[in-house]
Amino acid sequence: MFFILSKILDFLLQPLCWIFILLGFAYFTRFSKRLLAITIALLLVMSNGWFVNQCYLAYETPQNTLKKPYQWCIILGGGMMRSGEGFRTGETADRFVQPLLLYKKGLVKKLLITGGNVNIKGLKIDDTQESKKVKEVLIAMGVAEKDIYLEENARNTHENATYTKKMLAPYLAEEMVLVTSAMHMPRAKACYIREGIKVVVYPADIKKKDTPSGILDLVIPQERNLSKFAELIREMAGFVIYKVAGFA
Repeated sequence: MFFILSKILDFLLQPLCWIFILLGFAYFTRFSKRLLAITIALLLVMSNGWFVNQCYLAYETPQNTLKKPYQWCIILGGGMMRSGEGFRTGETADRFVQPLLLYKKGLVKKLLITGGNVNIKGLKIDDTQESKKVKEVLIAMGVAEKDIYLEENARNTHENATYTKKMLAPYLAEEMVLVTSAMHMPRAKACYIREGIKVVVYPADIKKKDTPSGILDLVIPQERNLSKFAELIREMAGFVIYKVAGFA
């Protein structure tokens, strides 16, 4: 039930939903001009590159450097692969690229890929088989099959942590490298710590821009910024909900 409700809430937290709701109120009420002005202002702010980047700079987990080797690297799934024939990498493919580089450098010895079960009966169908496909890609890139472990039951970050704890119970005294998107890392880290797992964070899929913004970023609205802002809002709301639910 929590899983289904979280996906419904994802929809309600979409900035486009807010825009349509405001437009609806503007059409059916006498406050049309005021509501239209608010709607336009929201669109301008949420699609502004400088503003969105400032939000990411404030929230994303900073890059980290590993100073010693670790036995385990935990990779949180979600968006690493797309459905279809063959191997189509998704928007968060960096989640397995960074662990691959760590493995090649000898900084991690074993990789655990957790997640992949995101089907919701009647609401969402997913046949990506992400974990298995990522495993095949990693093997093709030189990772030994014996060093890759799969956990395919987790449907959300809380379950990522609980199932990881069960699989790696004999190693809980050790620190483990945790890899997920920089934006998702605050919630993921909190979930793993809540389960008593010692983690060293290694964020991937970093979206923030550290270099100065140009004039175009300051004045020209772009739809991709609206999408990035929507992702961040959902993630921040998810963190708050996890705190309230006692998952993080």
